[in-house]
Amino acid sequence: MFKEKLIIFFRRTSKAVPACLFAMVQGNLAIITWGHWFTALRTGTSAGIVMVVLSYVEPKTWLHNKYTTGALTGIATASSDYFVHSAGFTGEAIATGFAATILCILYSFAVKN
Repeated sequence: MFKEKLIIFFRRTSKAVPACLFAMVQGNLAIITWGHWFTALRTGTSAGIVMVVLSYVEPKTWLHNKYTTGALTGIATASSDYFVHSAGFTGEAIATGFAATILCILYSFAVKN
């Protein structure tokens, strides 16, 4: 069970971090700083923790559905992004959540478990 929760944490964190990083710099990857990385890692870690907590609710009904998992990952990422740092532009948290949703769904098509 612990291994499954670690997998959930790291998979969801790996979607939230790049989504947050990309949204923070508004697509200009040349201006990424250590501060951006630190903020993105805090957001990703928070989203990963939220997803692990949600996995205790009913993991069998949503954990294996790529679209539900993607939507929940996006919501967790947007919420975490909103609370972790002040937005650089209006709607950054929503853009971050949407990007994390897309990454999660694309990843589920690329990697079959």
